[in-house]
Amino acid sequence: MRRVPAAAFVSLLSLGSMSTLHAQDVDADGAGTDAGVIDSIVVLGTARENTTALTSTAPVDVITPEQLRQTGAVTVNQALSKLHPSFNFPQGQNAVKGQGVRSASLRGVGPAYTLVLVNGKRRHLSAQLSGTDPWPAAQVVDINTIPVNAIERVEVLRDGAAAQYGSDAIAGVINVVLRKDSQGAELGGRYGGYSDGGGETHQLLGNIATSLGEDGFVNVSIDRLKNDNVDRSEADWRQLFPNGDPRNETFNKKYGQWGQSTRDNWTALINAELGLSDSVRAYGWANYADKSALNYVNPERIVKANTRVASATEPTRVSETAVIPVYPNGYQPFMTYDAEDVAAVAGVRYEGAALGDLDFAVSFGQNETGRTTENTINPSYGPDSPTRFYLGSWKSRTTSVTLDYTKDLNIPGLQSSVVSSGVLYRHEYWGVADFGDAAGYTSGPLAGRTIASLYGPGGIYNQYASLFPGVNFATDTSVVGATGSSTSGINPIDAGSVTRDVYGGYAGLDFTVFDKLDLGLTARFEDYSDFGSTTNYRLTGRYEFIPAVALRGTLSSGFHAPSLAQLGNQSTGYTSTFTNNGTSILTPGRTRLFRSDDVQAAGFGAKPLDPEESTTISLGLVLRPTSTGSVTIDAYQLDVDDVITITDTIQGATVTSAFNAIGLNGYTQATYYLNAWDTRTRGVDLVGRQQFNFSAGTLDLTAAASFLDTEVESVHRSVNVGGTDIIVIGNSRIRDAETGVPKSKYILNGRYSQGPWSLELTGTYYDSYTYNVGNVPGLATPNGNIDQEFSPETYVDVGCDYELLQGLRLNLLVQNVFNKYPEKYVDGNRSSGINPYSFIAPNGASGRFIQGGVTFTF
Repeated sequence: MRRVPAAAFVSLLSLGSMSTLHAQDVDADGAGTDAGVIDSIVVLGTARENTTALTSTAPVDVITPEQLRQTGAVTVNQALSKLHPSFNFPQGQNAVKGQGVRSASLRGVGPAYTLVLVNGKRRHLSAQLSGTDPWPAAQVVDINTIPVNAIERVEVLRDGAAAQYGSDAIAGVINVVLRKDSQGAELGGRYGGYSDGGGETHQLLGNIATSLGEDGFVNVSIDRLKNDNVDRSEADWRQLFPNGDPRNETFNKKYGQWGQSTRDNWTALINAELGLSDSVRAYGWANYADKSALNYVNPERIVKANTRVASATEPTRVSETAVIPVYPNGYQPFMTYDAEDVAAVAGVRYEGAALGDLDFAVSFGQNETGRTTENTINPSYGPDSPTRFYLGSWKSRTTSVTLDYTKDLNIPGLQSSVVSSGVLYRHEYWGVADFGDAAGYTSGPLAGRTIASLYGPGGIYNQYASLFPGVNFATDTSVVGATGSSTSGINPIDAGSVTRDVYGGYAGLDFTVFDKLDLGLTARFEDYSDFGSTTNYRLTGRYEFIPAVALRGTLSSGFHAPSLAQLGNQSTGYTSTFTNNGTSILTPGRTRLFRSDDVQAAGFGAKPLDPEESTTISLGLVLRPTSTGSVTIDAYQLDVDDVITITDTIQGATVTSAFNAIGLNGYTQATYYLNAWDTRTRGVDLVGRQQFNFSAGTLDLTAAASFLDTEVESVHRSVNVGGTDIIVIGNSRIRDAETGVPKSKYILNGRYSQGPWSLELTGTYYDSYTYNVGNVPGLATPNGNIDQEFSPETYVDVGCDYELLQGLRLNLLVQNVFNKYPEKYVDGNRSSGINPYSFIAPNGASGRFIQGGVTFTF
């Protein structure tokens, strides 16, 4: 398998920088240029004023609104993944899980380890536990609730910073800085779609600003996004009807749908600030989002679903999930996630040279996410079953009060120093907001009935028996289960909520020992009402050998408390399990997701969750060969202990006996969250930028790469249930963490601007990645499920901007110019044949996307 060698890429960076010695050396002058980016002032990761991305003691990236716009991405997450190789944001179809909330990650670890700030204030979490392959379900920030046109810039700290910002800042911090325009308006629209069909996208963007008082502003942004689904399914290769049914020859087997979800989003944000006096300013912002995402679930067929092709027995039996009068040809359910998200911050900032700066703020955020499934059925209710089920909703809420203080100090022996400190209080809530429809989680009158009793003489389906001349209903003892194939709704027995109170404080000192050496030390203490106290530290340093060469490094500890959803979520389902190769198993019984601290769960090996803890060490080299060019090389090691994930399904005779022992008769499967393993991730990030200024125009070049390797250690592989050791973490889960993300990613970008024109070309390379299933034998094909390594992928994007008139700008974007698709699944890894591509494809599997847009500024 051919790979791009890292040494060659480093050489490319060096040659690109050295060649600039023969170019014109002038300072950057415009916002959005690469030189402007590297000289941008940053506030993330430091208390110092006038710190830039290159003079910072840790790697910080600044992403301008021009860069966000030029990616053509319609969401913030998608844009960030295109702009920096350290971001991982798989964009493939993800079936049911992960469609409501999808979040980017840093440094190859899960998105729960990246803290998101807005204007420096912590953003609240979504209510939904989102599982975005290859990472396990976690409660994350939905950054796409922020209108893309409300952003002034995005700062990304690629380093552990829990001592400065608190829990979650293990892999890094994203700070979204909002626009502060005090006049003008902007209206824009985008329209696009995929050349192979589907994904028709409409986006309307509006922004208006006005002054407030003598030196304040009000800035309002609205983002309306709507796109159709993308269908890249192929024909279902299974036998769809019983033997002898003529529809096996005539039915169109390309009936299922597989691809990116339908989205319908409204987001709005207002940002304001007002001077109350020369030294006191009031500020605040409010954000509202209404989001909906729809995606399809795997289809159900009429024939008993456990073989791909005809066999001697099974294709002569009707599936227990089928209700022939309602869906005579089978059915494909679809799931809709609806989320309502609100957030607000209000604060007062005092800026005094003598006393220092004070910042007092109150923050509030709330998210409610609900689910609905349609085009499905509860077979235990027979023909009277609804075909649409509201499945209930969850709610998450956070209230924070913070007081931050910074002051320049004159300390003998030091050239300059800045002290920073603060205190905080945070209240968090998560719970069930609404139950689902009763028919979605209860058993109807046909539950437990055999197929023979329904289709045989006197049965309610007997009139349909003649449709299947090859089926002997009189001998079919298969039992109808309690619910259908789609996800069960929230049951009242699973109601509950959890809360947490956090008190904390921090103190830090950044100082310059002499002209060339900057050092920093921060310590934070936090007390959690449910986990006790934690103390974390962060040490930073930067030594400048000469103005063009500097060395920087950090050492820090981190802390990530289990999310309230991981602590409080519990559910009751039914033993209808689906494997990716088309196998469906349906037997009478229930399945239980336990809270880890539930006393009943102890009999299955569960223990109360411990916090995840981390240690990060990084060392970086900063090169500034010209005034408009830079190269940064940052190596790191990130250790995370007690990683939280959900167990594999625990089942078997011993498990059933354990259920019976605690009075849960009829239950056969159990799962719960646990501290599963430790990880060590080592990596290197490289970023090179250079601007060339010519008499005719300006050329900006960027070359960036990320290399990483993750190892899983100290696995909590099994538990003891009733004297029997049962595997709870299988090999595939471990390999997912190690190989589910490309080990390297390269981005090459060039942008040429001349007068009203701007032309951009971007190439992105993803190294190989692996879909892991543990080499489990399956029934769909002779080889069954197998671990599959996918070949590296390269994609090219082209964009063009043209200012037709003053204030009127047109743009055209083509993503994936050559219409490349990732390598397909081998047969054994497909869901009945309809899904040809992996869930974890880093660039998705939709093909070429073409988009045009217009922006009018006045």
